[in-house]
Amino acid sequence: MELKDFTEKEQEQIKTGLSTAVINDKEAADKILALVPAGWIRKIPFFVRKHATTKTVERIKNQNPELYAVAKQPGELPEKEREELRQIITGIFEEKMNKHKIK
Repeated sequence: MELKDFTEKEQEQIKTGLSTAVINDKEAADKILALVPAGWIRKIPFFVRKHATTKTVERIKNQNPELYAVAKQPGELPEKEREELRQIITGIFEEKMNKHKIK
């Protein structure tokens, strides 16, 4: 995907810099992002990747605070919560990738 593949408005936002979320707990974010299917993050253009990943983690934190709290705990994610988070993050990425026609 190239810059020209985006609308003019999106190109302008990319040039000025897309907003990113401030993630205070990098370990929790890493645990959550590790649940994204292999290769999906690399399909996101590099110039919007940080925006996409940090905003997704922030969205999970805001919409599912109980699951985010489990991810913040040290150690591995329990099986039940891991599967719930996997479904949520996969759904979010599928939605956004389809919206932006990323295959």
